[in-house]
Order: sequence, then C-alpha cells, then structure tokens
Amino acid sequence: MSKRVTARINLAALVNNCQQIQTIAPHSNILAMVKADAYGHGESEVANVLESYVAGFGVATLEEAEALRDAGINSSIVLLEGFNFPHELAIADELGLDLVIHHWDQLELLLSSSFNGVPKVWLKLDSGMHRLGFPIESWPAALERLKETRFSASAICMSHLACADEPDHALNEQQVSAFQSVVEELPNAKSIANSAAILSRPDLHFQWIRPGIMLYGVSPFGVQRVLSEYEPVMTLLASVIAIRKVEVGDAIGYGASYVCSQAKRIATVSIGYGDGYPRAAVSGTPCFINGQRCEIVGRVSMDMITVDVSEVADVQLGDQVELWGQNIRVEEVAEFCGTIAYELLTGLTGRVNYQYLRPPQ
Repeated sequence: MSKRVTARINLAALVNNCQQIQTIAPHSNILAMVKADAYGHGESEVANVLESYVAGFGVATLEEAEALRDAGINSSIVLLEGFNFPHELAIADELGLDLVIHHWDQLELLLSSSFNGVPKVWLKLDSGMHRLGFPIESWPAALERLKETRFSASAICMSHLACADEPDHALNEQQVSAFQSVVEELPNAKSIANSAAILSRPDLHFQWIRPGIMLYGVSPFGVQRVLSEYEPVMTLLASVIAIRKVEVGDAIGYGASYVCSQAKRIATVSIGYGDGYPRAAVSGTPCFINGQRCEIVGRVSMDMITVDVSEVADVQLGDQVELWGQNIRVEEVAEFCGTIAYELLTGLTGRVNYQYLRPPQ
C-alpha cells in the first residue's frame, strides 16, 4: 500500500487521555464515543485499547456495532440512535446491544418484541435541542411505560446539550433545568455530559459521562480553549514530492488564485481533498516541515497542496509534512477552513494509510 499520506495514531496518548478524563470524573462511568470510525481514528483499534478503561462504547449505527463485535469487543455497546424497524431490533438483539429509546414507536416495538436479552435502555429526553428524544411533557409517561416491563431495572435517563461548547450560552441552563425537573427525584442513573460538559460542568457528570472528541486529544471548544493537558492522538503526515523556485508575479495552483508578491521556494506535498484534506483550506493555513511552521499557498487540489518553504533551508524531497497533530493543532487548521475539528478528523478517505503506535505492555 502506498504511504503517500499517513495518519499516525498514538494509542498510548489515547489511553492517557482516557485516564485523565476518569480523574476529573472519578465517580462516573465512561461511555466512550467511537462512532464515525472513532472520529476517524479507527474504531476497532481504539475500542480494543480502551476496553479495559471504560464501561462501554457509543455507536451511531448497527454496522459500527457489528464491527466492534467482530473485533472481539465484549463490553456494553450503546446504539445511540436506536432502531426503526423490527429487523434492526433483531440485529441489535443478536449483537447484544444496549439501546437508546427516543420516541414512542421505538418503545412500543421493543416492548412488543421477543427480544432475548435484557439490554440497558437509555431513555432520551428532548430537553431543548429538538433533534431526538421524548418531549418533556410525555417523557414521564414513557418512563412509567418502561417500568411495567422487564427492561425497567436498568433504565438510564439521558439528554444532550445543544450548546455545551459555549458554556455561557443561556440554553445550557434551560436544558439542565428541564432535565433536572423530570429526573432529579428518580433513582435511575443519569447522563447528559458530552466532552464540553465534562470539562465545563462537573455538576453534570452524574453516573455516566459520554466523552467523544476529548478522548482524541482535541478540544470541543476549538482554538479558543485548546486542551494542553490532553495529547492529540492523530498526526496526519504527507511527503514533499517536488520543490521549485517561483518569481514575483508567478501564480500557483488552480485558478491562479495565489500570485507571488516576491520570489519564493515552493514545496508540492502529497495530500489533497481526495485524501480528506479540506479543499476549504485557504492560503496561510499552517503545516509543519523540518521543525518549522509553514503556510499553504494556492488552492488545495485533489492530490496535492503547495507550501511556502522559503524559510526552511534544508527541505528536501521525501521530507515529512505534518498537516495536523503534535505541532499543528487540528483545531487551528479547522479555524482556517471555517469548520470544526470533528469534520476534519472524520473526513479522511480510504487512500490514507493508518499507522498505530501501541502503548507499552
């Protein structure tokens, strides 16, 4: 396999990040989010190394859950969007999944089924995000309906904050108040904290926390609050494949969108939007070559980018280029691209070679 682009995944950093999360929420169970191929890091590899550190894993699809079981994961797996049809429920039963229930049709289908196992049921309240969940006026009735069944003992009360990455947003308090109004007196376990809430609202840790992006050493708050105590797990690398001198007035790349105002030395690097590097990256987006920050110039093409290496005296063909990772935070790259780190991490394509650095035994 060609290694023109490599995502180097530091599994020791992943474990350290997980342990740091447990330190700040010592009384909470960790449901580790590994949906979307573990945020682009490799679902099976991530789950295998984390299994002994967490209480379970969160996935979005049955296919993701099946991949975990095929990889030998025996821990609890929570199907975050639940199921919609009887055949999906049968697959969930076969895989031994725990289930998020967020509307009446799901609940009645579960209760009328011949589900062999007794999964944990995560009953979801729509506390104000208006995406998934029982409305606040019908949520208590859903819980009462569940209590009549064999699934009641393990029911977990959950919701999700729309603006947790903006700690001062007024909707946070409105949602917390709504959640507390229906669950506060219940003996059931509770869960509302994603990465941003884990960091900013220790009062919301409850019995279960649901870390996602922070597990991978990336801040849910973007460049405004980089998590210096968490180590980036992914370093995205490509190679210098050409070096040339350009003169004043020379244009670089598609559309001639970048015109040199002075003579420069330009390195062409083996990564583009065909690999998942964002086409939205503008001139000035940083990368890292031979110990120095450099800047992309011109448009990102399908297979290549061009970088100003005028100040890197020793750059040579084959030199590695860090697009994000230890030296260039993916949060910063996302800022230049007008997006979020989540999109960059999950957007890598099948052309990228993955290299896993395993923690010491």
